[in-house]
Amino acid sequence: VMKSAPAAAAAAALDLPYGAWESPITSKAITAGSVGIGSLNLDAAGNLLWLEGRPQEGGRYVLCRYDPDSPDKSERMAVDVTPKESNVRTRVHEYGGSAVTLGSDGDAFYSDFGTQRVMKLAADGSDPTPITPDCEGCRYRFADGDYDADKSRLVMVREDHTNPTPKDVVNEIVSVDANGASVEGDIKVLASGNDFYSNPRLSPDGTKLAYVTWNHPNMPWDASELRVVSLDGEDVSADTSSHDLVAGEDGDTSILQPLWHPKTGELFYISDETGYWNIYKQDSKGTKSSVLPMESDFGGASPGWMLGQQGYGFLDDGRLYATNKIDGKTRLIVADVSGDKAKDVEEYGEADGLPMMFGGIVSSKDNELYFIGGSPSTPSSVYKWSFE
Repeated sequence: VMKSAPAAAAAAALDLPYGAWESPITSKAITAGSVGIGSLNLDAAGNLLWLEGRPQEGGRYVLCRYDPDSPDKSERMAVDVTPKESNVRTRVHEYGGSAVTLGSDGDAFYSDFGTQRVMKLAADGSDPTPITPDCEGCRYRFADGDYDADKSRLVMVREDHTNPTPKDVVNEIVSVDANGASVEGDIKVLASGNDFYSNPRLSPDGTKLAYVTWNHPNMPWDASELRVVSLDGEDVSADTSSHDLVAGEDGDTSILQPLWHPKTGELFYISDETGYWNIYKQDSKGTKSSVLPMESDFGGASPGWMLGQQGYGFLDDGRLYATNKIDGKTRLIVADVSGDKAKDVEEYGEADGLPMMFGGIVSSKDNELYFIGGSPSTPSSVYKWSFE
């Protein structure tokens, strides 16, 4: 006896609790063709670089260079910079981020996920070489580096898992010889004593180091500190409590994303002391001021969640650029910040050719901006935008 299609379907149906059946639509099927792009950067020659997350390759991250003229280019007009066996990813703070640091001469440094060692990828295209020691069990993790060309070193966050119990893991800021630290003793500790560190940033002349630090039970968006230490001299103390406290002294303010102005040497940072994450600066006399006071947040989509976030920066001509959101749309703000308050403030948005939402901006020597943008109806893409 032949059953009708509905009867056959009913006979095959299973009565299972909600969510307990197997779906033919798997997570692998959904992500197999997708590639995530992030962490835009420009090298010394002006080449655009980014990280690609590739689920179809085991979820590894690849450093890529935009090269539309290469015969080996991908559908995204880029070529791989890191080798096939590499995975560019750090586990510092578990959330990771900022796994790549660029040198001033075309070299690139990245954290290898499998070993958590920092690898040097020379500009000549030779095979990557490790510059941090081989430690059993990925004991040391590195991230969020800043390159010091004068001393040929990287200043980085190091996470020490010698004692792997979470409360015993040690965070520090260290300097690493860019030509290779063969033993642990070659790595110098620059800041220690607190639970967490991020954003180590060297002043333009290399004599000062700014960084963000915080302690349990706070998260960086709850309460953190901005400190500065002078690197002049041989006997500089690494004790954080001895370093100059610039902001966050009340223990209830979130301080994020410090950055030195490349021309004036003034220290900029983001603070939520007014209830909004606004941009501040400390001038050469130590005077602090809010340069762009607004009732909106700067700092990106999720300030403090991952290393390497930067919601503002400086154009080659010295002007500040920053982004915030109004009514769900991103605005680009450009201003002269040479005085106490911003002047010649200009705002740009969709009417000026920008996407509805964008971030992760990097700027070229020609004052051109590169960023990732999109909208609810437009896939995320890499954009190039100029002020002309």
